Amino acid sequence: MDKMIMLSDVAKIIRESNNISIYTHINTDCDALGSSLALREALKQMGKNADVYVNSNFPNNFKFYGDLSFVNHKTVEGKYDLAICLDSATEGRLGKYKFTYRKGVKNTLAIDHHQLSNENFCKVNFVKEASSTSEILFELLISMKVKLTKYICKCLISGILTDTGRFTHSIKPKTLFVVSKLLKYGELKMEEITTPLFNSMTFEVFNLMQLAYDKIEFYSDKRLAMIMFSNEDFKKTSTTINDVDAFPDIPLQLECVKFAILASEDDKGYFRVSFRSKGEISAKDVAESFGGGGHLNASGCKIFGTFEEVKEKLLSNSLEILGWKK
Repeated sequence: MDKMIMLSDVAKIIRESNNISIYTHINTDCDALGSSLALREALKQMGKNADVYVNSNFPNNFKFYGDLSFVNHKTVEGKYDLAICLDSATEGRLGKYKFTYRKGVKNTLAIDHHQLSNENFCKVNFVKEASSTSEILFELLISMKVKLTKYICKCLISGILTDTGRFTHSIKPKTLFVVSKLLKYGELKMEEITTPLFNSMTFEVFNLMQLAYDKIEFYSDKRLAMIMFSNEDFKKTSTTINDVDAFPDIPLQLECVKFAILASEDDKGYFRVSFRSKGEISAKDVAESFGGGGHLNASGCKIFGTFEEVKEKLLSNSLEILGWKK
């Protein structure tokens, strides 16, 4: 994090802005969207005008956040004073909005927790080590004396919970402290968050999960596991590429598996890839070799190519970087 930029500086920039646009990364997740929605709610509470832009489709369990019809629709009259980019390490992660988020905007601000991979692409960059961007947002909103409503708390907990793999990685004592405070402020029970997010699977997605178990392939003495879905698999099960968020963790339930790959083909000629790992094995290093990024134990990228080409690239690169034999 730039030593010149403090949380108080971020708060000052926000206070001095009235019309604010919020952006987050493509193929969004609960930390990205949850922090964006929480910030929008906080800004409205402060009397600011705010819009949220996300270049992504939303999976079924995002009904948890309520009506999202306002996302990607401008409601603010005139130009934005400030563009805030959340949970995005690079400008490219904004998807199609990387071409427009700066236009006519006086200032740009990034708030992110990807400390090692963040490219400081905004005019002001607040990048801090944390479990999630949602954890950083908690600190910011507390410092700005924003009332943490039930909705804000739900959004921030969802981000922390999912970005830590349900508290299985990237977690420190402070993270649990923040979650406990959010539960208290929001007068929430954890099941109000976990049930709609994790226990609301449709029967179609259940069928896709069964297929995932059938498709698992093992390599390197079962230390590496790979699942690959074709676009045809999604069509046959009446599901979409957005329904596989929890699937990369399936192989990691096995004691022998230390590294897992999930590759899903969408209908635009490319594969969305998720990498998961255990302990100090770096999923991030493998993702970065394909131009992606993320966390030590949870990262991702996208790859263009045919089914077999992508499979071979993923397997050979991963094994080489991990130093394992096939």
